[in-house]
Amino acid sequence: MTTVEDERFRYTSAPERREKLVQYIADQGYCTIGALSEALGVSEMTIRRDVLRLVEQRRVCGFRGGVGAVSRQDIVGSDYAYRDLKMGPAKRAIARAAIELLGPASVIALDAGTTTNQVARMMPTDRKLQVVTHSLPAVSSMVGNAGVEIVCLGGILHKESLSFAGPATLAAIDGLQIEILFLAASGISDRGAFCGNGFDAITKRVLIDVAENVVLLADSSKFDIAAMLRICDWDTIDTIVIDDGVTADQVRMFEQHGVQVMAVAVREDAAVVS
Repeated sequence: MTTVEDERFRYTSAPERREKLVQYIADQGYCTIGALSEALGVSEMTIRRDVLRLVEQRRVCGFRGGVGAVSRQDIVGSDYAYRDLKMGPAKRAIARAAIELLGPASVIALDAGTTTNQVARMMPTDRKLQVVTHSLPAVSSMVGNAGVEIVCLGGILHKESLSFAGPATLAAIDGLQIEILFLAASGISDRGAFCGNGFDAITKRVLIDVAENVVLLADSSKFDIAAMLRICDWDTIDTIVIDDGVTADQVRMFEQHGVQVMAVAVREDAAVVS
């Protein structure tokens, strides 16, 4: 957690503090009032006054319980239907491999994403699984599966990503204990996993905090996508499940960070290779 001791967030006046506040919000995409208070080392009342001033100046977007970066595109992300069609065979192969990681009576979390929704569609019926998710498509995919107990994280529904986010979603995650988080990302690079959705970014980070094992599901095209907000670095990821379009250099990069790599062949009878 960034604190006032961090050199980037020291300030000597209220205007300078507000500049630091704008910088911090831009870096995070979306922040709660409490998180901003802790980061800048001032009271929540002071943060609320600063946020009100910045909203009036149209430099940030105010929301119930928090504040977001001013660009709407950074907040809402890309259209779900378009993303669902891209790299379909690779996503299905990745989802099949992910299913093999599940034991009986596992407690798992599905992040919001098109590949994680493929996992939801393939979820086994005979393992008595508990699945936590803030993804509306994932809930719809599992609703007829008698072998799955669904824990839906409510909040504000964002129609572009078809996911719930915001303070209510974060509050619902607090106190959970997850065995495996299947994490989604919009883009990946040697710096870690990224997304373009500010609300989703903070939800992903909170899910990571309550998960024993973090498994990133990402097809190889994610290396070609530039996304604005970093979710986490590679030291946070335990395993990546990716298609066989991944290069040898990329595999070495993952392994140098201690990430287990599961590469899957992209065909209907795909077998897992590592």
